[in-house]
Amino acid sequence: MAMQGGVSDDLLSKLAEDIETSDQMEDLGRKLGFKVAEINRYIETNRMEGRVTCKGTRAMLFDWRQTVEPCNQHIRLKKALIDAKLVMFADTYIKETSCFRDIYREKISESLTVQQCREKLENRYLNQLCKIQMKPWDHTDYAEFEDMHTVVTMVKKDAHGKDTKTRKILQGSVAEIFSTKVNGRLPARILISAPAGRGKTTAVAKMAYDWVHREKGSALEHLPLLFVVKFRNTSKLTSIGEAIKSQLLSDVDDLTAEGLESFIRKNQGICHIILDGLDEYAGISSSISNIVSVIRWKEFPQCRVLVTTRPHLENFFNQQELSKVYTKMWIEGFSRASSREYIDKFFAPTSNPSSKPGHGLKVYLDNQPLIDELVKTPLFCLMICHLWSEAQLDSDTTNQTELLDSVNVFLMHHANARSKPIVKITPKKLKKIISQLGEIALTGLLDDAKKLVFTPHDFRKVPAVLDRACELGIVSKATVYIKCLPQSNETTSTTIEFYHKLAQEHSAGKFLADQTYHFLLRLKISRLDRLLHQIKANIGDYENLIRFTSGSDNSLCIRIMESLLANSCLNESERYRIILDCSSETKGTEGNVSSLVQRCVNAQSIVLKAPTIYTVVGMQNLPKQLKRELPSVTKLAAEKVTSQSYEGVLLSIPGVRDIDVSIDVPETSNTFQNNAASRPMNYMLGQHSPQTGRLNQERPLEG
Repeated sequence: MAMQGGVSDDLLSKLAEDIETSDQMEDLGRKLGFKVAEINRYIETNRMEGRVTCKGTRAMLFDWRQTVEPCNQHIRLKKALIDAKLVMFADTYIKETSCFRDIYREKISESLTVQQCREKLENRYLNQLCKIQMKPWDHTDYAEFEDMHTVVTMVKKDAHGKDTKTRKILQGSVAEIFSTKVNGRLPARILISAPAGRGKTTAVAKMAYDWVHREKGSALEHLPLLFVVKFRNTSKLTSIGEAIKSQLLSDVDDLTAEGLESFIRKNQGICHIILDGLDEYAGISSSISNIVSVIRWKEFPQCRVLVTTRPHLENFFNQQELSKVYTKMWIEGFSRASSREYIDKFFAPTSNPSSKPGHGLKVYLDNQPLIDELVKTPLFCLMICHLWSEAQLDSDTTNQTELLDSVNVFLMHHANARSKPIVKITPKKLKKIISQLGEIALTGLLDDAKKLVFTPHDFRKVPAVLDRACELGIVSKATVYIKCLPQSNETTSTTIEFYHKLAQEHSAGKFLADQTYHFLLRLKISRLDRLLHQIKANIGDYENLIRFTSGSDNSLCIRIMESLLANSCLNESERYRIILDCSSETKGTEGNVSSLVQRCVNAQSIVLKAPTIYTVVGMQNLPKQLKRELPSVTKLAAEKVTSQSYEGVLLSIPGVRDIDVSIDVPETSNTFQNNAASRPMNYMLGQHSPQTGRLNQERPLEG
């Protein structure tokens, strides 16, 4: 069935009837991208009934249409006809680009044509969406879309449309997201998942940038309309039409949400919708808004829709038919090679040619896995380079709490360099600003919607703190002028957000530690205790918060561990992993922590659910007394573990003989499972060629 804006059934049927010879059909098939074997099967179909028909030709044209964006179909078909020396057919069936001139003249409302709508969207994207600030301390520095290192992988599907455990790297990265085919067809729905700060927003901005500039070869090159909607600016009552109008077309007086939705419904083939930040949407569990219907493929089924989210909502897309409808993609952030290449480029202009650019930083990162984990995020890779270049990153910094402490000091120095001497920020003032900011940050994290975007109202009690935090660059403030907000007389909308979610969680952790340590530590129920009780059912959503709180003070780490041991909502594997993750942020955790960790470890086995690099470092940070007991562990079970984390865990438990581990290897686009392992580690992780399946090997107990 033809989508709106694409080549019609009638046109393809008539064209098929007019193609007279097998040679003409073969030439056209080749230009349309079919292989010789496929073309031969279509030719055989033409002869199946004892006489020559056009059934095979028509089937070939209809199958081709399924693989091409509706907005590109007329242009691609005309080019293929001309290249196949069927110029007369090209002139007869596709007269120039009249179909596009007509669609751009179509009216969305009485005062708004498609062409005018596109121009408004282009202006909005270039002036707002595509301006991604790179340096928190420099408000004039924006992302360069021409030099992106983002790696995007796609989960492959089998012939029945079910997800496999295999991931494929998209060679063109973000540029390939909309043009990648699954089983020969362009998916109607795409899900992009990644942790906070890995580049989802930048990827969305890059797609909008390509659309605005009609990037040659891009799947968006000939697309008339691209609507980018931010979930952070919607409520659970907001419809898709209201969201597009209020965020993108608020100055069109006669445009209604219903009218806009009606136009999209009738012209789904010429519109794409990007819904950015599902994890910031309060209405995902309700069916009040038709945005949920769009996500569920019930509304606008022929309109291509892309949704971005953080990983914890991935399970929503595994239910019912959504797992078959959605093609899942993952933004990996910087690979190790990409981060090292970035470091080389950063230091190249100022380095001594006789020395290796950034060599010292790369050596440091190789020895500090928690800091190296941060450089997967482009923003932190940039910040760490600046810290290192200005000698503000101590080589003794081993955890992320200390790293973000150093970032705050770095921002303080830059803010002081820009300001007058009378308003200098001292380390003491900085600590107070972070604590006051952290209270608001924590309130946002505990909000039902896990608020990441704030308004001046949230800072009404401490307006001076907002000014100072903006001056530092820890938060940024953006004011958008809007002709009329829904149900309001306001003409502007001001939003405030931290430069990264980790900065919000770090500030909240510092506030929590400060309040608990200085004021409530001697009480039976402290601020920390109340928080741990409040989040006990979904503590997994707050792991960064409790890690940063643990990293602020060892005594608080012990309190958190005690709470985790008593948390009945956690299973044994989750409890052990989170305790180890908290241990990764601490130093010198001797004494009480030893008995606490020991209470949740079976002497003969360790079961871990999705162990991370934090888990590995946490094991390495264990007290010597407990480390001496780890060699007695002979069984290891783990799910969703990276090869790096797997190697670290194995090094910590040298006596293990029975291993049941699911390892994710995105670099090679595969997942493999290791059961009753194995060979020496350099074989498993270096020389072995990963495969899908289970490996059954034996490993003798060493030493």
